[in-house]
Amino acid sequence: MSTVDPAAGRRHTERTAGGPGRAGLGAIVGPGLYAAAWWLFGFGLADAVAYPVGTVYLTADTEPANDTPGFLWALFTGAIAGSVLGVGLRAGTVRRLGLGVQSAISSAVATSSAALGLFLGARSLWVTAPEPGTFVDAAGQRGATWGAGAWAAWTSQYWVPGLLALYIVFRIASAIRADRAAGRRAARLRAVVERGVRAAGVVTEAAGTGAEIMNLPRIRFVVRFTDHEGTDRWVTRTGLFDRGSVPREGDGAVVWFDPADPGDEDAIPIVFGTLAELDAGDATGGAGDRTIH
Repeated sequence: MSTVDPAAGRRHTERTAGGPGRAGLGAIVGPGLYAAAWWLFGFGLADAVAYPVGTVYLTADTEPANDTPGFLWALFTGAIAGSVLGVGLRAGTVRRLGLGVQSAISSAVATSSAALGLFLGARSLWVTAPEPGTFVDAAGQRGATWGAGAWAAWTSQYWVPGLLALYIVFRIASAIRADRAAGRRAARLRAVVERGVRAAGVVTEAAGTGAEIMNLPRIRFVVRFTDHEGTDRWVTRTGLFDRGSVPREGDGAVVWFDPADPGDEDAIPIVFGTLAELDAGDATGGAGDRTIH
């Protein structure tokens, strides 16, 4: 039983943390700066491509000057700031949202901001065609009509952001599908743990994939166990591990399987350790700390 009033404890935490509004403000400022950085990148990109794009739909005497773009700094500043801010935001949200959803949201914010910056930059910085569809020189004389290349260059200020918007929709939809699939798999694993058969296993293979996420190495490992009918079976998994808990060949493991379908590899939860260690954890309430793979 606590001897501290919970309300008083919350007030003390808020005072020492700088108040309840600080976390909310940080949740707005961080993503806002992230979006602004990628908007700046898009605006700088529009300026950087103004000359080469303009040469396609303008005559030589009406082309923009082939000088160093005035907003070239925005291109590099936005890209660097966006990348750095992205790392910080990922570190703070990936564990709460999950890697797939967090990545999709970050990608959507960055892409939409860059698309908006590109669109506004093109509208502000590109030389407007005197008569869209026709080449017109500085004296106002009309020449040949535009071909496909000129039309593509002039309208790129619209269709490039449009394609990026479609990419955002696809990216978010894919993340939602993947998140739902992961939720269904997690529910299936929990059901097998609750109602399936438990068996001891051993790690027969373990090797790094060469990839790391959030400084956690991605490891591919294989666990062998014997099912209720005496048949040896092998389960292959790939997961993220703290460097101090990377599985190694010969390590013990515990698996659960559905006796009606022991060969369903995707529905076999795995935790590392021995049956005795797992039972000891159950007795002390620490079994829930183990990660299911």
